[in-house]
Amino acid sequence: MALINTLSNASEFSVHAMPSGSLSCIIYNPNCHEDPTQEPFCIVFMTARSTCSIYGRLKLTHLCGAPILILGALLKADSTVHYPIFSPNSHAPVTIEQSVDVQGYAGSEFIAPSVVKEELYSLLGHEFASRIPEESLVLATGSGPCTCVFVCRPYRCRVMDSLSSVKRFKRLYSFDVPLCLPEDSKIRRTLGFCLRENDFTSGFKVSSDMVNLSVKFKSMVLLNSHTSGGNEVRKTNKTFRGLLIAGPKGAGKSSLLKYIANDFLTSSNDSSVAVLDCDIGQPEFTPCGMVSLTIVKNPLFGPPFAHQALPEPKPICQCFVGSITPSDDPSFYLDCLAYVFEAYKRIPDPKPPLLINTMGWTQGLGLTLLVEQIRMIRPDIVAQIQMNKGQSGARQNLPIMDADNLCSSESWYLQDLSREEFCHEVVVLSSMSGTSGQQEIPSSRCHFGPPDHRDLTMLAYFAATLANAPTSLPAKGRVDQLGHPVAHFLDCLPYRVPLTCSLERTTPGGVTEPDSPTKGALGSGSSFDESVSKDSCDNDQFRLAVCLMRSRCAIIDDRCEPLELTIEMVMSCINATVVALCAVPTNLIQKGVTSRSCAIIPFSPVCECLGLGICRAIDPVAGLLYLTTGVPAEDLVKVTGILRGNVNLPQCFFLEQPVPHISTDEVPAPVFLPYLGPVETQGMGRAGLPSRRSYPRTQHHDFHRTGSSEMFNRMRPQIREFPLIIVTTCEIGERNGLVIFVHSNRAKDKRINSAHLSTKPV
Repeated sequence: MALINTLSNASEFSVHAMPSGSLSCIIYNPNCHEDPTQEPFCIVFMTARSTCSIYGRLKLTHLCGAPILILGALLKADSTVHYPIFSPNSHAPVTIEQSVDVQGYAGSEFIAPSVVKEELYSLLGHEFASRIPEESLVLATGSGPCTCVFVCRPYRCRVMDSLSSVKRFKRLYSFDVPLCLPEDSKIRRTLGFCLRENDFTSGFKVSSDMVNLSVKFKSMVLLNSHTSGGNEVRKTNKTFRGLLIAGPKGAGKSSLLKYIANDFLTSSNDSSVAVLDCDIGQPEFTPCGMVSLTIVKNPLFGPPFAHQALPEPKPICQCFVGSITPSDDPSFYLDCLAYVFEAYKRIPDPKPPLLINTMGWTQGLGLTLLVEQIRMIRPDIVAQIQMNKGQSGARQNLPIMDADNLCSSESWYLQDLSREEFCHEVVVLSSMSGTSGQQEIPSSRCHFGPPDHRDLTMLAYFAATLANAPTSLPAKGRVDQLGHPVAHFLDCLPYRVPLTCSLERTTPGGVTEPDSPTKGALGSGSSFDESVSKDSCDNDQFRLAVCLMRSRCAIIDDRCEPLELTIEMVMSCINATVVALCAVPTNLIQKGVTSRSCAIIPFSPVCECLGLGICRAIDPVAGLLYLTTGVPAEDLVKVTGILRGNVNLPQCFFLEQPVPHISTDEVPAPVFLPYLGPVETQGMGRAGLPSRRSYPRTQHHDFHRTGSSEMFNRMRPQIREFPLIIVTTCEIGERNGLVIFVHSNRAKDKRINSAHLSTKPV
């Protein structure tokens, strides 16, 4: 790598170039002590048929020259448009490609320094741009046949800085990358990003199958817009075009989704595309546990958790499933999916084209649910990503989801699909995940699993929604750092939510404004009133109902009385948990029988979710719930129910709370949370989990594949001797007891008499 400094203003401007000459840049590094208002920036010059990888986060402005490709988006020169780009170490680095052959530009064309100077005048101002030395532009443009110039500036984001303060994610944006520009680590930290020359073997890689699929999707949408009254549309009774992306876990479905959306938004006349996200484990635009519909209008340059830090895109409809897997309640999952899909069908014509993101569960029940999704949505194209033989998930590949295969598949609702008509086209793509095209420097990568990605998205959601929330320390402004996410959450003032009447004071209340000296953002109709009389306790207009989410079972629910839940039991279940704030229909809410019982939603409701909140504290005596949420005030008035599912808080909320230090005269001693200290009770060998490599994931036979059928037959009589023990509770006389029924398959134990009953007081 060659590092060349300009002769004038060498302390502020410097020219950096790669040895190959395909990438060079002018870096402005101001002296912040003299002028703290000046911001550093980097002017990048790329030659024809070259690529570079980005590490960090930045704002990119394409000044002049040929268009560039970033994650499928074709960006043309426009000094008035700025694109935020997030390239953390948790994902493959974002690549910028300059291919003049595709765009029709001659590779020998140069961009004159005077043209770059004129564009810099319009972007930076004449007074500041005139300070850039002329010899710097000559050195940068003379390193090769320059065909495009763009400016990269630091992207200051409080949400991303807050995530980096978590111990697990402290290396989320690190710059330990060799052979990158600039080579000075201090300048890299000042800029917040660095660039590295790419030889098409690292970073995000595009295959010819992806290009052909994107062209097919754009042609289909264009044909539908011109022949909306044609025979095909009248035959299928469809007013939209959809593409469903399916494949195993880790195959690259999210990358393909962003590629097709970016290519469609930047190379067609359509201004938006709709995304129906069916993956509740790792969604693209929401925290986990939700099915959502999002209208995307701008290209996406970043992982899912980075979308939370931007004002757009935001879901227009979302439904809380309450779990990270649909196996807990498949019927409820399909009902939520149908609810969100109906919201898309209510969009006025012409509807934006639809992209459907599915989950990576491709075996057993997951395959059945995928069949139901195709049957419900009726996409025009089903894009299947197949893992190659050398990849780890090759055994999880889907069968070809064509019409013949779907008609012979099983439906979740046990319906006959042999007479169903499926008119979609199946496109099979090879997965680019884990190949040589996405291998990166091991020292610069953070290997996060699915729980880590869920924690990142959840933390980014709460950090973004609570960034401007009122706090107990009014020193924080809209530009100040948030600090650790847990510390900022504890600093935010919670809402007081009444669930029932108080034992000491009786007020109807409502979702009130936080405990701040300023009066209510929610209006006087929902503010907490201390002067309300006791007789108004019966008015539960502003109380919220609570749902401890569970599926409805017709065998039990139609024959048993629901268990009455006291306010203490309900609050104990939702304390220090993530809850969904939903607009539950009133006909699904059961009001409390007594003044001390809260309104209950007996079963998981299919309704619109307005956002998430965290139950910070409870007050059973006063019947109050202290709720911290970033849902806007105009949406809070629509909330009628609080749903508690199986979506939990990130681990850092329990492991990294801001506990003060105890200082002694000599050495300060840190204080750790109870039961969560750093002391290891066992060694690494004792604490490690046994490997399951020798065990099958599923049992396809009556006996273990490593054993023999003869051994299993010898063990079968012994297995039949094991009794079945059923433990239940019943009322015996005037006291409750624990009843144990012992049932055996042996003939002499078939009858149940008093000898098989034992009671124990509870």
